[in-house]
Amino acid sequence: MDESIRHKKLWKVLNAVICPVFSHMMRFTGKKYRLPTPTLVIANHVTNFDPFLVAASFPKDQIYFVASEHLFRKGFLSKIIHYLVGPIARRKGSTGGDAAMAMLRKLRAGHSVCIFGEGETTWNGITQSVFPGTGDIAKIAKAHLVTYRIEGGYFTAPRWGRGVRRGKMKGAIVNIYTPEQLQQMSSQEIASAIEKDLYENAWDRQKKLSVRYQGKNRARYMETALFLCPKCYQYGTLKGEGDQLHCTCGLKMTYTEQGTFDPPAPFENILLWDEWQHKCLAEEETLPAFRDKNITLYQLQQDHTQKYLVEGTLKQLDDMLSIHGHCFLLKDISHMALVQKHIMVFTCQGQYYELHAKEPLCLRKYLAVWQQQKAKGV
Repeated sequence: MDESIRHKKLWKVLNAVICPVFSHMMRFTGKKYRLPTPTLVIANHVTNFDPFLVAASFPKDQIYFVASEHLFRKGFLSKIIHYLVGPIARRKGSTGGDAAMAMLRKLRAGHSVCIFGEGETTWNGITQSVFPGTGDIAKIAKAHLVTYRIEGGYFTAPRWGRGVRRGKMKGAIVNIYTPEQLQQMSSQEIASAIEKDLYENAWDRQKKLSVRYQGKNRARYMETALFLCPKCYQYGTLKGEGDQLHCTCGLKMTYTEQGTFDPPAPFENILLWDEWQHKCLAEEETLPAFRDKNITLYQLQQDHTQKYLVEGTLKQLDDMLSIHGHCFLLKDISHMALVQKHIMVFTCQGQYYELHAKEPLCLRKYLAVWQQQKAKGV
């Protein structure tokens, strides 16, 4: 049997059985739609459950999702997932060229494809820019383009947190662009239209709706997102436990069901704190020194297998990342990204590497330094 026929048959079954479970768990509501074929669906990315929620809105139209390459390294489970839904692999921390070509092949064969435009879930509740080249793909594909926005997900299952908080989520189509419309637009105009359609400010929406998001351990692992203390100005001293975020210097704040801090000073919410810490990092005269223990370095192969290299203390000193004799100059790293809360991937001089922490910790500070150096052209 042609695998696409199998995928279409299984789509209806899985959509009827699995999607309602996740929709109920996330308190998600969304309209049901029919898609023109083929269609490129582009959605914002808020939670790890987004594919199930988007799929729930299109129960009769099978879609191929672009997924993180990590999904293909789970042994027998990966084989089952591939058999059931045939996801398209994309390596975070790389150019993504192979994924783009795979998407175009599916679209040109008459299938619909969904990609989460930002490439990763948001850390601070604000939608980020879409992948470079997203406008090119939408234009070259000569398919319909549908933009789909998810709302309420950041407080339901924040990227830095653990577990689901019971509140309110919804999803809906924002716009539908025909192939003819897309041909009249430049790639940059298409990308700008996508970003405008997908933009979500979780904090502005929450101020209007004031939804309670109930759950245990609301502040747990918040230190994976926030890396600089506003009281002692030290990096890596914060810790989220239960409903509180605290620092070794004595700072203590409660993360409320509304997603704000109590007390509201020095920052009312994570977004304001995040903007401040990145500003402070940019104003540092010299690059800060970081180090984290119990990190494992792997090299990734084309067949999705991992090659173990070393385990030790990850350090950032001056303009270099190093771990037990393996050194990587920041200027030689072309791409970098985070996966979940404890994995950092990057491409250095054409080779693809992965750093694993044994438990969630703030690898985001390394990414922030690399991004700022890259933006400066260093």
